[in-house]
Amino acid sequence: MNPERPHILILDDEERIRELLAHFLEDFDEFAVSVADSGEQALADLAGWPADVAVVDMRLPGMSGTEFIVAAARDGVCRRFVVHTGSNELVLTEELAGLGLSEGDIFYKPAGADRILGRIRELLSQGGR
Repeated sequence: MNPERPHILILDDEERIRELLAHFLEDFDEFAVSVADSGEQALADLAGWPADVAVVDMRLPGMSGTEFIVAAARDGVCRRFVVHTGSNELVLTEELAGLGLSEGDIFYKPAGADRILGRIRELLSQGGR
C-alpha cells in the first residue's frame, strides 16, 4: 500500500494476463498496483484500500465484471474503470455509461498494455485522485 501513488487494481481471472499487466504498470514506478482474481476478492480488498482506477475483465467466475463495477462504484471504493475483455460482443450498457464509462474505456484482448496505460493516465488526469 502506497498512498503517495495512484492505486491501480487489476481484476482478471486469468493469472498470466493479470500478472503481465500488473508487472508492466509497476515498471513505470508511478502506480501502486494490486491484483484480484474475482470480483468478490477485489471488493473485499478495496474495502481496505480503495483504487483510483480498476482494470476489469468482464467474464469472471461468480460476480461478473459489470456487477463488480456497479458494486465498486456504489460502495465508493473505485470511481474509474477500464474494461479489458476477451468478449468481442461486449456492448456498453446504459448502466455502465451512467457510471462514466465510454467506448474509449473498453479494450479487447489482446490489447496492448501501452494503450491501457495511456487510458489510465488520461482517467487520472481528468479528476486527480
